[in-house]
Amino acid sequence: MAVLVLGGTGKTGLHLVQQLLARGFQVKAIVRSPEKLPVDVARHSGLTVITAKVLDLTDEAIVEHLTGCTAVISCLGHEGNYQGMCGKASQFLVSDVLRRVCRAVAEAQSPVKVILMSTGLYTKPDSAEDVRVRNSCGQRALLCLLSSCLPPHNDNMRAAEFLRTELMDKGIEWCGVRPELLIDGEVSQYELHENLVCSIFSAGQTTRANVAHFMCELVQEPSMWQKWNKKFPLIYNAA
Repeated sequence: MAVLVLGGTGKTGLHLVQQLLARGFQVKAIVRSPEKLPVDVARHSGLTVITAKVLDLTDEAIVEHLTGCTAVISCLGHEGNYQGMCGKASQFLVSDVLRRVCRAVAEAQSPVKVILMSTGLYTKPDSAEDVRVRNSCGQRALLCLLSSCLPPHNDNMRAAEFLRTELMDKGIEWCGVRPELLIDGEVSQYELHENLVCSIFSAGQTTRANVAHFMCELVQEPSMWQKWNKKFPLIYNAA
């Protein structure tokens, strides 16, 4: 089986690429800066590196890269510099790439799962429990501030809403994984929840390795995919 990874040189994306390769998957990684890959990963026989910006690729090229893949996983994020956080060229990077990829998935000859690394800041409007957990003046004020001042936050919300509103009734299968506070660390026990359980001010931690592990499970384990298809699971390190 092959998996197409977007954002494979990022902190979580690299964990994902390494874990997929360790499980025996063939991995295609579209990256802007292949030199960021560790030497042992870059030289792995199971990895095909495609040096490109996804938004610069034609629809036909994306469809071609999806050939033979059972899943496409986006770990894309914004760089921590001014251009990455506020530059207009990258303002809707995550959501625009997601739209392009889903358009290509719709044209693919065989089904392709779409997995998005979303964010625990996303509150599902149609979930009474999500709304209840985030229904405090302080949290609403903070989310409003983030929407006003932090373009990457809006981009992440836009991507999640695209899945929820435009793909829910379509034939494309997808999952939006929602970690909260991402930290470094090894794979360990973790918990999955369908709805929010923590206030923003007491957000749960998740290692990037655990996020990658869960996404690998979504690809590899049919029962896991059946449970979380077209949902936004929260992932937390086990207490």
